[in-house]
Amino acid sequence: MSREIRGGHASYGQVAGILMTESTIPRVPGDPGHAETFPFPVRYGVVRGFPFDDLVACRKDHLDLVVRAALELQDEGVRFVAADCGLFSLFQADVAARLEVPFLGSPLSLVPLLSTFLPPSRRIGLITGDTRILKDEHLQAAGADRSRLDVRGMEESREFQRVVIERGETLDVEAMRKGVMEAARGLSGTPLGAVVLECTNLVTFRRDVQQLLGVPVYDMVSLIDFFADGYRLRTFASRYLSNGVIENGVRS
Repeated sequence: MSREIRGGHASYGQVAGILMTESTIPRVPGDPGHAETFPFPVRYGVVRGFPFDDLVACRKDHLDLVVRAALELQDEGVRFVAADCGLFSLFQADVAARLEVPFLGSPLSLVPLLSTFLPPSRRIGLITGDTRILKDEHLQAAGADRSRLDVRGMEESREFQRVVIERGETLDVEAMRKGVMEAARGLSGTPLGAVVLECTNLVTFRRDVQQLLGVPVYDMVSLIDFFADGYRLRTFASRYLSNGVIENGVRS
């Protein structure tokens, strides 16, 4: 049977489009800015000329730059677009309204979802890059209820401040890990149901946080994986007899 393939792009097969700022800090697997993080093809787009201070000050003065970069990824054929910083929750509604594919602005959007599933007695731990930067506007834009959260930041991590905040060009991975673990220990006295890593630079250390706190940990990569799985074509073969019939012609 013949099958017609539609063209229109210069390249094909990219599942996710990752929207990056112009930061050139080192990134390691686990970070969405490192392509080896994903088991599926991704395409990167850079928001040229965008001042990070807009995210910190909760301004939308340069929103069009974000929309333009997202539209370029959409035009290049990705199935959805995701941002590389949780503070992009501010632009979630604005960017999504301009695209024809889904826009994943922030792992903060996972907070209301997780809150629905967890017992009321369990709180959600949130590890952010800097509690002085994360504002109520970022949470409100994601529909996250601060009263359900226990928030810890990376202010005391000199490595995080040097690399991520001050845009250092080298990264001591072990020093960064120690900073993440120190922030996570601050959550150890809380009756937790889950933890969300707001900052994408922390995702590399998800396993460490899981092992320390003994609860599920979610982040931007979790959200990207969730959307990518919706496009995955799965087949399910039965391994058991049902009413004396081998289903799908598969023998166990």
